[in-house]
Amino acid sequence: MIITVQTTLLKENADNQFIFKILNQKLLEKAAELQHFSLRHLEYIDPIYDDVVIYITYNEKNQLRWYIANDVTADITTLINKEMNKLGLQLLT
Repeated sequence: MIITVQTTLLKENADNQFIFKILNQKLLEKAAELQHFSLRHLEYIDPIYDDVVIYITYNEKNQLRWYIANDVTADITTLINKEMNKLGLQLLT
């Protein structure tokens, strides 16, 4: 399974430029960590050639949330949900 982790960055303006810059940097770091370390072992689970695109973003309370952006089977969704829960990340609702 090919896993890609994307981010939805917060939009900066003059009032929130510094805090959002820090939050966006943390978001990018978390995406890299998820893709290259935390979810790496899932790449060897069948079906190996399916793509899974996961987006991580902040909700209105500046908490990290995630969602799967493409259509995948219920088994893959459940598997990824379990892994993300282990890491303390909640599904975006």
